[in-house]
Amino acid sequence: MNVNSEYLRCRVISPAHLSAEDNALLDEITTREVGNGEWIHYIGGGYLLRLTACTSPVLRLKEAGLSKEARRVIASLISSDALGILIFESGAPEVEGFTTYSW
Repeated sequence: MNVNSEYLRCRVISPAHLSAEDNALLDEITTREVGNGEWIHYIGGGYLLRLTACTSPVLRLKEAGLSKEARRVIASLISSDALGILIFESGAPEVEGFTTYSW
């Protein structure tokens, strides 16, 4: 058994925390062959963000054009849960205290 195993914390949340514009942006990013598409992946009913696959993921999302509200929930979860992976998936629970959208 390898004692140097790495464990990544993962959290699954509702895509209701993404605006329609955020969803369109992430969809566009996942169709690119380079850039943010290397750590943001479309997974059918949502998106998987490999937060440890890049430096300053929230800043990179800001530069890409993700809304302040979506970045706020991501930054909060990174900070409070020490996340390595964040999944936005249909049917997942909403995070209390953050903006949600019904589009």
